[in-house]
Amino acid sequence: MKKVVWVTWICLFAVLIASACGQAPRENRGNEEDSSKTVSHREWVIKWKGEADPDFLKTVDILHESLDPKDNGQTMLIRLKPDVDEEKWESRWSGDPRVEYLHPNHKFKVESRVSMQYRGGNRTYYLKRIRAEAAWPLLVKWKEQGRISNVTVAVVDTGVDLSHPMLAPFLVAGANLRDPAQPPQDHMGHGTRVASVIAAVWGSAGGKKSPLIGSAHIMPIKVMEDGQDGDVYHTAEGIREAVRRKADVIVLAQGSWTYSETMAEAVQEAEQAGVTVVGAAGNASMNDNGDILYDHPLYYPAAFPTVLGVGSVDVEGQRVMTSNMGSGLDVMAPGENIWSAIPGGKYGYDSGTSFAAPQVAGLAALVKERFPSFTPAQIRNLIRQTARPSGEERWNILYGFGTIDVYRAMTAKLEPDIFEPNNSAGKAMPMSTDQVYQATLHSSSDADWYRIHLFHPGTLVLTCDAKRQARMRIRVEVERTGQTGEYDLSSQPLFLTVPGGQIRLKVWAIDTREPISYTLTNAFSPQVDRNENNDYQWNATKVKLTPGLVPIEGTWHKQRDMDWYQLEIPRPGMLEARLDVVTPRADPVLFVQEDESWHTVRVDVKSEGEEETIRLHVPKGYLYVRASDYGGNPIVEPYHLIIDYQPEMTDASEPNDRSDQATLLFPGETVTGRLAGPVDLDWYVFQVTERSRHTIRLQIPPGWEDVEMILYDSGMRALKQVRLSDSRRVAEVTHMMEIGNYYIRLQSSGKRGEGAYSLVLKRPG
Repeated sequence: MKKVVWVTWICLFAVLIASACGQAPRENRGNEEDSSKTVSHREWVIKWKGEADPDFLKTVDILHESLDPKDNGQTMLIRLKPDVDEEKWESRWSGDPRVEYLHPNHKFKVESRVSMQYRGGNRTYYLKRIRAEAAWPLLVKWKEQGRISNVTVAVVDTGVDLSHPMLAPFLVAGANLRDPAQPPQDHMGHGTRVASVIAAVWGSAGGKKSPLIGSAHIMPIKVMEDGQDGDVYHTAEGIREAVRRKADVIVLAQGSWTYSETMAEAVQEAEQAGVTVVGAAGNASMNDNGDILYDHPLYYPAAFPTVLGVGSVDVEGQRVMTSNMGSGLDVMAPGENIWSAIPGGKYGYDSGTSFAAPQVAGLAALVKERFPSFTPAQIRNLIRQTARPSGEERWNILYGFGTIDVYRAMTAKLEPDIFEPNNSAGKAMPMSTDQVYQATLHSSSDADWYRIHLFHPGTLVLTCDAKRQARMRIRVEVERTGQTGEYDLSSQPLFLTVPGGQIRLKVWAIDTREPISYTLTNAFSPQVDRNENNDYQWNATKVKLTPGLVPIEGTWHKQRDMDWYQLEIPRPGMLEARLDVVTPRADPVLFVQEDESWHTVRVDVKSEGEEETIRLHVPKGYLYVRASDYGGNPIVEPYHLIIDYQPEMTDASEPNDRSDQATLLFPGETVTGRLAGPVDLDWYVFQVTERSRHTIRLQIPPGWEDVEMILYDSGMRALKQVRLSDSRRVAEVTHMMEIGNYYIRLQSSGKRGEGAYSLVLKRPG
């Protein structure tokens, strides 16, 4: 669904802006939908710290609500009533101290890619590549010996085909959050495919009967109907429902590039409840020509620190170019030409990270069966530890820790520190930004080294949580500047202002002989731009315009950061404002307001990662422009506000709207002028002193249409007439003239772009 451009102007200025934007103003109708925008129209998620304000309830329709039993807070999915101004409404309630968070109800959607018919000969090749087949004999043996426990994987998706013969033996009662009165039956097919890949990892591929039937279960949690109607609210509620129903693992083969507090909260609740969450990294965004627009960063929830983020490799084990990469990527699994179940008892091929993620979820369930006391952090670390790296690096943004190995994960012993050896700067462990790492210092002589690559300057926040009291220290080395520093990590978070580039970290403990387990968390926020503080109209950054392009770089460095700019316009002209971003994490919004006026326009037509543009005619004076992100999230990458200002050309011949005001032309002289509209006539007069042949030449700029030139004699009889357009921009009129005065009239009934026409009376020849 698409957020619309909404306009509060009722004057001609609104019409000019709307036409300049290439579209007419549209009403804010609550039922208006458009599939190109990845946010549900006028739907918001709000969490109250207590009960909702009655005045708030008057402005919305409640679509769904839930109660948090821990703090008695209310989380609601609401839709604004048709007469509510969304801009003012958001400003009013987002700052209310009783509101814990408020954000748009972003869409979550599944993104499988249709596969060509696979002719590799082995429909279940992926099970061999991840070495699941090698682990099945172990599962049979352990089950016979009673060495595995029951486990349940919740598939939060489009539901599952409840009668499919491959899946029926594994299914336990689930839930349909879209229609609670109905079973979680899959009518689209995505959830069925995801569930069948899990069953295949457990040994139910190719008509085989899994040894885990009776001990391994699949729980369908239906949060969408057709794969395109999902949203962050229902998906977060699906996670909570799976936790309430005692799932051990949750798989999310869906997502969005946009961060949201309600999803972060749901994922954290799962972690605290001992539930392992697995998420698909997402598939790259592509244009109509098949070119990749964005293949990073990872989708949420895969990008969250406590979610196993899964990318996909092809039949040869190489990363699929459409598999998203970046910080938070943990492991890979085959995602191309995956043979899986579809509704109606059938099977078929499909591709995408949606079918790599359930392989990892199936493995996480096996680890939980084998080691029922393992925490989600331990399960994640064992899967990372036993993955097969893509090269010498133990982690990178393309492959994470490598491709999963089911057999190794089922037979290996979890190391207390999976990042060893990293006891020197040369062996520093690559560290993903905005992640959580669990490690161990074995003694006071042990040190753990890490390195983080930052693409932009900003603030790096480091937090260390040790399992027991210890004097934790950290050394920070900045490669770009050569700066170093040592700090205490034992108590509060450490805030470091750092440039882009590589940062090395050395962690150690003082005066300890016992091993110390610790959790190291890093979080990065962008640098405050040089135009701050400009969060309000009254302290807007002043920009004096000159003809041409004026580029402005800024950052949204904090929650709900709004950057205001006051544009000083020296004289009337055309102005184009373009707000451009370089990441799909951002969904830019342009807001324009006249000086000392309530006339405003908000432009938010396109989706994440795409620029917003407005073009309008501006008078002399001031114009305010605001740049913001629709979700109100901090964005690591900077944005660029490009102002293109072209002042109107002055017409020195004015006023010459009538023949008695005609501007005098001299032979060989070139004059320039502009035509403001159909009612604007430009008259010229010249004198012929002896019978001679004269030529008049007219040229119009590109983009002008339907310009008429008529040559009159002194009695106002038309002698010659020509019409020019963008396809014919130059004309010459030649006529034998007697002694007397002659007039030229110019008029345009078509569109006019920038620039000026030129008119010349050539010397008689």
